[in-house]
Amino acid sequence: MFLTFSILTLLTSLVSHVIAHGYVSNVTVDGTTYPGNAPGHYTAASPIRMVSSDSPVTNVSDPDLACGLGATDAALDAPVFPGSSINLTWVSGGGGNWPHEVGPVLTYMASCGTNASTCAGFNASVAEWFKIAEDARQRSPENASWVQELIMEGDAYNVTIPAGLKPGAYLIRNELIGLQNAMAPGGAEFFPSCTQLRILGNGTEVPAPNNTVRLPGAYNASDPGILFDAYTDPDKPYVIPGPRIATFVNVTSPDEANGTSISSSVSGSPPPPASPSDKADDALPAPVPPSPSLNYPPPSSAPTSLHTPSQDPASTTPTVSSTILTSESAPTPTGEAPLVPLPGPAQVTANNQAQLWIPMVDATPPQPKRRAWRSRDHSRVMGRVAH
Repeated sequence: MFLTFSILTLLTSLVSHVIAHGYVSNVTVDGTTYPGNAPGHYTAASPIRMVSSDSPVTNVSDPDLACGLGATDAALDAPVFPGSSINLTWVSGGGGNWPHEVGPVLTYMASCGTNASTCAGFNASVAEWFKIAEDARQRSPENASWVQELIMEGDAYNVTIPAGLKPGAYLIRNELIGLQNAMAPGGAEFFPSCTQLRILGNGTEVPAPNNTVRLPGAYNASDPGILFDAYTDPDKPYVIPGPRIATFVNVTSPDEANGTSISSSVSGSPPPPASPSDKADDALPAPVPPSPSLNYPPPSSAPTSLHTPSQDPASTTPTVSSTILTSESAPTPTGEAPLVPLPGPAQVTANNQAQLWIPMVDATPPQPKRRAWRSRDHSRVMGRVAH
């Protein structure tokens, strides 16, 4: 009896292992659907890189972690504009629904070269990947199930190309991580899939420095999102592995591409403080340096002198005001720019001192360039599809 039970348990485990494989069967790019090829069975040109097996990658140092086991170059590069949607349909090895419901969904992109027109021939294991989307559990308070469960039910996963992305040839890498056996080291199952894209338009954004990673290289076997028990404590917080969602910077000239001048817009974490180099573009004209007293002949015999105040870098917003200047050396308020003498009507006070009205500008020091941060949204709406 015990032997029979053991055999049944073994068979059940083997069957579960066999069906627990999968791949991307088709991808819809900007409304155009491209069928893929079953693992190891090439039948038609596709932008999806074909894998040799529907089995997962289990070693975080395996070069196949980039695009899947034995992935080969695709024949096509699907054209797409920044801000467009990409829908990916995951299926099991037999063509049915995706078999797993526990684990995150991560999406990365990588440029295939500055001047590349295609990703054919590009080695994905040396790519500089930047993350554009990630999902784990659903976020509604009443529903804490995993997003991957929706894929298991037949939904397609939807992700949006970053708006403003610079044109060129790119790989988009969608990855499902199965955590059903991840309570033991080496138990996590990685199912990456790469699709070749050609980004169109006139975007100017690229990933900010230090926002890219290598795959393999971005994961460790002991990361809390890879070595994880999803069953003992189902409510335990989950930390999605890999880098944060990328931040992007505008690059509009060769000098900016070399890092001399960039402006930033964000998807992801809050911005760092602006560096001093960011002030150059917004610097106001330099104030006139302090100068000795300048004399203009007054309408009366009383002498008139102009006093030059010192510059105070603590001033803020430019304001225009006027002041009466006399021959007496009165202290000048801090924060005022050096006065530029201008001819104008004079007034005579009771002590016969001529008074000259001079427009005075409260100068501001250069202000740091404010980085326009914005969240780069990606849709989590899934559409049910027929396999």
